[in-house]
Amino acid sequence: MKVKGLTFEFKSNQLPFLNFKPQILLFIIFALWSIISNAQSGNYFLSNFTPATNNVDHVSFGIAQSDKGVLYFATKNGVIEFDGKNWSLIPTSGAVFTVFSYENEILLGGVKGIGRLSWDQGKHHVYKSISEKHPEAINVFASTFYKDKAYFINDQELFVVSLPNFEIIKQIKSRETQESFTGLFQIAGTIFVNTAQGLRKLENDRLVTSSLALPGSELIHLAVTLKNTDKTLLVGVNDNLYLLNGKNDLVPIKPTDASYLENNVVLNATWVTENLIAFGTLKGGVFFLNPANGNTEEITNYYTGLPDNEVYAIHCDNDLGVWAAHDYGFSRIAPFLPFRSYNHYPGLDGNLLTARSFNGQIYVGTTLGLFKLTKEDVFEEQVYYQLKQSKENRPVAEPIVQKETSKRGGLFSFLKRNKTVAAAKSADNLNGPKNAEPQKLERKTRRVLKNTLYAFKRLEGIEGKINQLMEVKGKLMATGLAGIYEIDAGKAKTVLHDPVMSVALSPTLDLLIAGTINENIKTFSATKGGWEEKHVLDSIHDYVSYIFDDNQENIWLCSRSGTYKIETVDKEITDIAFLPLNNPALDETVGLAYGNEVYIAASGVFNRYDVIKNTLSQYDSLPGLKKYFASAGYFWFYDGHAWRTVDPRIEKSFQLQWLGLFSNIQSISTAEKQGLWIVTSSNELYQFSNTKTILETPGYPLFLREVRGDQRKIEPTNTLKISQLENTVEFEFIQPDYVGMRAVEYRYLVDGLNNKWSSWAKTNNIVNFSYLPVGTYKVQVQTRDLMGKVSDIEEIRLEIEPPYWKQTWFYALEVLFFGSLVFLSIRLSKANEKYRLLSRLLSMLTIIMLIQLVDNIVASQISISNGPVVDFFIQVVIAMLMLPVEGFLRKVITKGQAMTS
Repeated sequence: MKVKGLTFEFKSNQLPFLNFKPQILLFIIFALWSIISNAQSGNYFLSNFTPATNNVDHVSFGIAQSDKGVLYFATKNGVIEFDGKNWSLIPTSGAVFTVFSYENEILLGGVKGIGRLSWDQGKHHVYKSISEKHPEAINVFASTFYKDKAYFINDQELFVVSLPNFEIIKQIKSRETQESFTGLFQIAGTIFVNTAQGLRKLENDRLVTSSLALPGSELIHLAVTLKNTDKTLLVGVNDNLYLLNGKNDLVPIKPTDASYLENNVVLNATWVTENLIAFGTLKGGVFFLNPANGNTEEITNYYTGLPDNEVYAIHCDNDLGVWAAHDYGFSRIAPFLPFRSYNHYPGLDGNLLTARSFNGQIYVGTTLGLFKLTKEDVFEEQVYYQLKQSKENRPVAEPIVQKETSKRGGLFSFLKRNKTVAAAKSADNLNGPKNAEPQKLERKTRRVLKNTLYAFKRLEGIEGKINQLMEVKGKLMATGLAGIYEIDAGKAKTVLHDPVMSVALSPTLDLLIAGTINENIKTFSATKGGWEEKHVLDSIHDYVSYIFDDNQENIWLCSRSGTYKIETVDKEITDIAFLPLNNPALDETVGLAYGNEVYIAASGVFNRYDVIKNTLSQYDSLPGLKKYFASAGYFWFYDGHAWRTVDPRIEKSFQLQWLGLFSNIQSISTAEKQGLWIVTSSNELYQFSNTKTILETPGYPLFLREVRGDQRKIEPTNTLKISQLENTVEFEFIQPDYVGMRAVEYRYLVDGLNNKWSSWAKTNNIVNFSYLPVGTYKVQVQTRDLMGKVSDIEEIRLEIEPPYWKQTWFYALEVLFFGSLVFLSIRLSKANEKYRLLSRLLSMLTIIMLIQLVDNIVASQISISNGPVVDFFIQVVIAMLMLPVEGFLRKVITKGQAMTS
């Protein structure tokens, strides 16, 4: 039995007005930057989500996840359901404050009481009240669970709900008439209720005083248990942290940045792993702590991409992603993805173009220049007082710091502040006894190291776009429209002022070759004093977008109209040949050498060099896509599913499947320790680490979410019967995915309609059928994630039933009706001669109807894609087959007429 969820433990009337002094506010901002910028390891991968509907209030008080992986957010308008693709609002009778999942059932509490999400006839979630017979069960703000019972509280009562039956079986009030409930949690199977007067526990259906206490009689604010363990995190009202192992072993957790938690007020918390806890705060975003050593692992806040620092609710999903609810929607933080973000460090200006690690330093090229991530020591002036020299040579008197301690009365309270009293104001401590001779103090200052920050700093001397960073002869070279610069000791030395489009070091000629925007080719040779310009390729005047050497000592210059092949022998140029290229889109041309082959790409087409014909011929193409570039010495392209390179060794060693999270990559370059720098067109900078340990998670199942007809929704089951009158039937399958909106691809096969799988596509989760012939079909669906893992679902059996006039029972009625007509016709012809004409008419009508009946039966049993001509010939054949029947009926009628006459 699995029960998962989150409790939001406060009431709306417990939010005091917060009033900060400017000095405290400045201290908080400074402390924030001191923590998040004290290392250059980057920030956790962050995804922000906003519901697609406008009638949704983003303020969420609780988050839960079902066994299928679907997320549910408790809001003022109801419960928001999100499966990774679809947002839907499930209205409730009032605001919802707490929500949790129990065996794929969603239970909740709010203003109007306790309820659950039930399934209607169309298998859609609707709200159903559990407490409608208990009018006192209102303003429910917290919940927890244990085994087959759920517990909810409001101000005055604890409600016990039987989970199998979803009924309130007990109501328990406090023994103290004036006692108000403020929180609810479960530890090792025992239910605890927080009150303003202390902690109570549920024992024999009564609330009694609990012996569980924190040091200094601090009240417990939060209690969160690590799943499948006996470890419980306890958070005191003064933001002190403790780890409770079992029921008695209480160990304090001493965060290295405890002041950050104190100043930003802890609202909620969730375990991520045994060594990682995430705290949601009132003013500081999400704080990640290692409880084993107290180290701060990460702070995710406004300065690192979180839209808002006020986190109302927090939840860890089954893929170890941390969800944070705030005013602007929902954010998912992924601590264990192999990406770290760097574009949130301060100091970067312009649109990002490229990045590179060099000698332990990080450089980023943008449209406005070159930037370096630097470490800056922050100092502050500290004031102290020293006694003037005297005969007694009395020692220095340091400031005396007195801390003002206070207890928080509820979930939110005033920030605790420290008061510093200068030694000069403490006469008793500094001046000695009252009868002693007063001492004179001298005010002094000293420079003290406060912290170390990291920020990007622009390198002076480079004005303009830098789109390429490369290592040349042990030096970093920065190139672009700003020119060519050699970076040495953090300073830029100009090599060329002219704007350049491409630069490469040719090992064949041992020259630096550059194609300028003025369609000139510049060459430089390295000397002891710098770079000396050569003029070996001055005869070429073209717009060269890429330069590379092959493995046959040839140099290739790629232009929009073709490619220059420069042949050399012993570092001397022997021939220059121009190979024209079909490039109707006038794309910038790139190329690469792989083994003894040379490939050139332009306008979404790969061309391979034919040595015998000395021409470029089409080799392969990117279907409908033109996303490709050359970077870090490799050729990269996006094939619509994943980023690839032609060298399979690179794909395997770097696990490039992860790059499928981004379809808009514009630059890839090497990073230290087997990593890559990723720059996207969204101005994002990530470091991809190939050595980062990625925790494996079970993932989420694939399931049938919805079946839609023309005008109604159909209950989604594994066996469906649908009338042929439903012109259109649409299946929607979902495998929840929150890592990236483009991470999961779908394909389907419909046995009975075709025997071929559809192509993989992210939109193939919706399978649409129009005007299906009568018959039985088997729908099969598969998904494929980023790493290539394929999941499938039990096949869906779909039976298309004919309309009533084509069903067997209707045919039987027709046969009886037609038989009655024939019988009546014969009897009339025998009874009276004057009915002879009517008898013939009825006989003719009966024969026509029989022909139509047989035609309908044949059409229902044999499915043939035909047109009017084919239908006509089928009816002719049926009419000819019916001739013996017609002759028989004619003889019977004629015989009856003869007997009458």
